[in-house]
Amino acid sequence: MSIIVKPATIADLERIYQVEKECFTTDAFDKQYLACLLENPDAVSLIAKMDKSIVGFIIGLVNRPFEEITGHVYTLDVVVEYRRRGVGLKLLKEIEQIFEEKGVETCYLEVREDNVGARKFYLKHGYVKAKKLRGYYKGSHGVQLKKRLRV
Repeated sequence: MSIIVKPATIADLERIYQVEKECFTTDAFDKQYLACLLENPDAVSLIAKMDKSIVGFIIGLVNRPFEEITGHVYTLDVVVEYRRRGVGLKLLKEIEQIFEEKGVETCYLEVREDNVGARKFYLKHGYVKAKKLRGYYKGSHGVQLKKRLRV
């Protein structure tokens, strides 16, 4: 089965929200926030499909706070039964490529400190710890990770 990655639209909101709730339960973004992200002109929103069904998605924003253009991955979700099949990696690589095309120099994201699997995934793919985020999540600290996309 091949993984097809394409831009997400507001029409995908219901399925995206279902996947978000499944993946993050207590830390899930609400539907209204996801809709705002999907409609934000600075957002990069992608879905991954297998068997004509959305099995994952990623949403990030391009930020221009000062001189350096940065990217921020807000959420990367893969349906449980489709994990470890390359879906998350394909989504991550695709958003990094789009970020680079938009001039992003560094990409940031946050992960729960106790989410060992996610932390290992990101570290394996070039992210490094930027800082600890105390009380960032309900019941857990967070870790901000970053990756240089352009040198």
